[in-house]
Amino acid sequence: MLGHRTRAAMAFSVLCAALALAGCGGTGIAGSGSSATGATVTKGATTSEPPPITAAERRWLKAVRHYDKRLVATISGTPVVTSGSLSRSRDFDDSCKAALRRAGSPGRYQPVQPMVRRACAMLHQAAARLRHALATGLINGSIVEEADVVDFNKALNGAYNNEGGAANVLAHALATAKRITKRYGPTT
Repeated sequence: MLGHRTRAAMAFSVLCAALALAGCGGTGIAGSGSSATGATVTKGATTSEPPPITAAERRWLKAVRHYDKRLVATISGTPVVTSGSLSRSRDFDDSCKAALRRAGSPGRYQPVQPMVRRACAMLHQAAARLRHALATGLINGSIVEEADVVDFNKALNGAYNNEGGAANVLAHALATAKRITKRYGPTT
Protein backbone atom coordinates (compact mmCIF):
# COMPACT_ATOMS: atom_id res chain seq x y z
CA MET A 1 0.00 0.00 0.00
CA LEU A 2 2.82 2.39 0.84
CA GLY A 3 4.56 1.75 -2.51
CA HIS A 4 1.34 2.60 -4.33
CA ARG A 5 1.21 6.02 -2.62
CA THR A 6 4.82 6.73 -3.44
CA ARG A 7 4.33 5.93 -7.14
CA ALA A 8 1.17 8.04 -7.24
CA ALA A 9 2.97 10.94 -5.59
CA MET A 10 5.86 10.65 -8.08
CA ALA A 11 3.46 10.46 -11.02
CA PHE A 12 1.65 13.54 -9.73
CA SER A 13 4.87 15.53 -9.38
CA VAL A 14 5.96 14.52 -12.90
CA LEU A 15 2.56 15.57 -14.23
CA CYS A 16 2.83 18.95 -12.45
CA ALA A 17 6.33 19.50 -13.84
CA ALA A 18 5.15 18.66 -17.36
CA LEU A 19 2.21 21.04 -17.07
CA ALA A 20 4.47 23.78 -15.72
CA LEU A 21 6.86 23.37 -18.64
CA ALA A 22 3.97 23.35 -21.11
CA GLY A 23 2.62 26.53 -19.54
CA CYS A 24 5.93 28.36 -19.87
CA GLY A 25 5.23 29.13 -23.52
CA GLY A 26 8.22 27.49 -25.15
CA THR A 27 8.97 28.47 -28.73
CA GLY A 28 7.43 25.33 -30.23
CA ILE A 29 9.00 25.15 -33.72
CA ALA A 30 12.42 26.73 -33.64
CA GLY A 31 12.38 30.36 -34.72
CA SER A 32 8.63 30.51 -35.41
CA GLY A 33 7.93 33.04 -32.65
CA SER A 34 4.79 31.26 -31.47
CA SER A 35 4.18 28.80 -28.69
CA ALA A 36 2.70 25.37 -28.98
CA THR A 37 -0.74 26.85 -28.33
CA GLY A 38 -0.50 29.29 -31.23
CA ALA A 39 -0.24 32.44 -29.11
CA THR A 40 2.43 34.98 -29.98
CA VAL A 41 5.19 35.35 -27.42
CA THR A 42 6.52 38.83 -26.88
CA LYS A 43 9.96 38.99 -25.38
CA GLY A 44 10.92 41.72 -22.97
CA ALA A 45 7.34 42.53 -21.95
CA THR A 46 7.20 44.52 -18.74
CA THR A 47 4.45 44.52 -16.18
CA SER A 48 3.01 47.95 -15.60
CA GLU A 49 2.48 49.22 -12.09
CA PRO A 50 -1.06 50.26 -11.24
CA PRO A 51 -1.42 54.02 -10.89
CA PRO A 52 -1.21 55.36 -7.34
CA ILE A 53 -4.28 56.32 -5.35
CA THR A 54 -5.86 59.44 -6.83
CA ALA A 55 -6.72 62.61 -4.94
CA ALA A 56 -10.47 61.85 -5.19
CA GLU A 57 -9.94 58.35 -3.75
CA ARG A 58 -7.79 59.83 -1.00
CA ARG A 59 -10.53 62.37 -0.14
CA TRP A 60 -13.12 59.58 0.09
CA LEU A 61 -10.91 57.57 2.45
CA LYS A 62 -10.09 60.68 4.48
CA ALA A 63 -13.81 61.39 4.96
CA VAL A 64 -14.44 57.83 6.18
CA ARG A 65 -11.46 58.00 8.57
CA HIS A 66 -12.62 61.36 9.89
CA TYR A 67 -16.12 60.06 10.53
CA ASP A 68 -14.71 56.99 12.26
CA LYS A 69 -12.53 59.11 14.56
CA ARG A 70 -15.49 61.29 15.49
CA LEU A 71 -17.65 58.21 16.16
CA VAL A 72 -15.05 56.67 18.44
CA ALA A 73 -14.65 59.99 20.26
CA THR A 74 -18.44 60.19 20.71
CA ILE A 75 -18.64 56.65 22.04
CA SER A 76 -15.73 57.03 24.43
CA GLY A 77 -16.77 60.55 25.50
CA THR A 78 -18.34 61.62 28.74
CA PRO A 79 -20.63 59.08 30.42
CA VAL A 80 -23.00 61.85 31.54
CA VAL A 81 -26.31 61.52 29.70
CA THR A 82 -28.16 64.75 29.08
CA SER A 83 -30.77 65.70 26.54
CA GLY A 84 -28.10 67.79 24.81
CA SER A 85 -25.61 64.92 24.58
CA LEU A 86 -28.30 62.56 23.28
CA SER A 87 -29.41 65.12 20.71
CA ARG A 88 -25.83 65.64 19.51
CA SER A 89 -25.30 61.87 19.24
CA ARG A 90 -28.58 61.52 17.36
CA ASP A 91 -27.66 64.26 14.90
CA PHE A 92 -24.17 62.85 14.42
CA ASP A 93 -25.51 59.34 13.81
CA ASP A 94 -27.99 60.69 11.28
CA SER A 95 -25.24 62.55 9.40
CA CYS A 96 -23.36 59.42 8.28
CA LYS A 97 -25.16 58.92 4.98
CA ALA A 98 -24.81 62.60 4.08
CA ALA A 99 -21.09 62.53 4.92
CA LEU A 100 -20.64 59.47 2.70
CA ARG A 101 -22.48 61.19 -0.16
CA ARG A 102 -20.33 64.32 0.20
CA ALA A 103 -17.18 62.18 0.08
CA GLY A 104 -17.87 61.31 -3.56
CA SER A 105 -16.93 58.17 -5.44
CA PRO A 106 -14.73 55.62 -3.65
CA GLY A 107 -12.87 54.62 -6.83
CA ARG A 108 -10.70 51.63 -6.04
CA TYR A 109 -12.03 51.62 -2.49
CA GLN A 110 -15.30 50.28 -3.91
CA PRO A 111 -14.99 46.99 -1.91
CA VAL A 112 -15.02 49.09 1.27
CA GLN A 113 -18.14 51.09 0.43
CA PRO A 114 -20.72 48.38 1.32
CA MET A 115 -19.17 48.07 4.78
CA VAL A 116 -19.34 51.84 5.27
CA ARG A 117 -22.95 51.87 4.08
CA ARG A 118 -23.76 49.10 6.55
CA ALA A 119 -22.21 51.16 9.35
CA CYS A 120 -24.29 54.16 8.26
CA ALA A 121 -27.44 52.02 8.34
CA MET A 122 -26.58 50.90 11.87
CA LEU A 123 -26.01 54.51 12.91
CA HIS A 124 -29.34 55.50 11.38
CA GLN A 125 -31.00 52.86 13.58
CA ALA A 126 -29.08 54.22 16.58
CA ALA A 127 -30.37 57.71 15.80
CA ALA A 128 -33.94 56.40 15.67
CA ARG A 129 -33.48 54.77 19.06
CA LEU A 130 -31.99 57.94 20.51
CA ARG A 131 -34.94 59.87 19.11
CA HIS A 132 -37.24 57.40 20.88
CA ALA A 133 -35.27 57.71 24.14
CA LEU A 134 -35.57 61.48 24.00
CA ALA A 135 -39.30 61.19 23.30
CA THR A 136 -39.91 59.22 26.51
CA GLY A 137 -39.33 62.43 28.46
CA LEU A 138 -37.23 60.67 31.10
CA ILE A 139 -34.21 62.84 30.47
CA ASN A 140 -36.25 66.01 31.17
CA GLY A 141 -37.56 64.69 34.47
CA SER A 142 -41.12 64.07 33.41
CA ILE A 143 -41.31 60.42 34.43
CA VAL A 144 -44.85 59.25 34.65
CA GLU A 145 -44.43 55.55 35.42
CA GLU A 146 -41.87 52.77 35.61
CA ALA A 147 -42.59 51.67 32.03
CA ASP A 148 -41.04 54.94 30.86
CA VAL A 149 -37.78 54.07 32.60
CA VAL A 150 -37.71 50.61 31.03
CA ASP A 151 -38.54 52.04 27.62
CA PHE A 152 -35.84 54.71 27.95
CA ASN A 153 -33.18 52.21 29.01
CA LYS A 154 -34.11 49.80 26.23
CA ALA A 155 -33.89 52.54 23.60
CA LEU A 156 -30.63 53.93 24.98
CA ASN A 157 -28.97 50.50 25.23
CA GLY A 158 -30.10 49.65 21.70
CA ALA A 159 -28.63 52.91 20.40
CA TYR A 160 -25.32 52.27 22.17
CA ASN A 161 -25.17 48.73 20.80
CA ASN A 162 -25.78 49.99 17.26
CA GLU A 163 -23.10 52.66 17.63
CA GLY A 164 -20.61 50.10 18.91
CA GLY A 165 -21.44 47.72 16.07
CA ALA A 166 -21.04 50.52 13.53
CA ALA A 167 -17.64 51.40 15.00
CA ASN A 168 -16.56 47.77 14.57
CA VAL A 169 -17.80 47.67 10.98
CA LEU A 170 -15.95 50.92 10.21
CA ALA A 171 -12.77 49.52 11.77
CA HIS A 172 -13.04 46.48 9.50
CA ALA A 173 -13.69 48.75 6.50
CA LEU A 174 -10.62 50.84 7.28
CA ALA A 175 -8.48 47.71 7.61
CA THR A 176 -9.65 46.63 4.16
CA ALA A 177 -8.93 50.12 2.82
CA LYS A 178 -5.43 49.92 4.26
CA ARG A 179 -4.80 46.72 2.29
CA ILE A 180 -6.06 48.42 -0.88
CA THR A 181 -3.78 51.40 -0.26
CA LYS A 182 -0.85 49.07 0.29
CA ARG A 183 -1.61 47.26 -2.98
CA TYR A 184 -1.83 50.41 -5.11
CA GLY A 185 0.96 52.31 -3.44
CA PRO A 186 1.11 55.76 -1.95
CA THR A 187 -1.33 58.47 -2.76
CA THR A 188 -0.58 61.09 -5.38
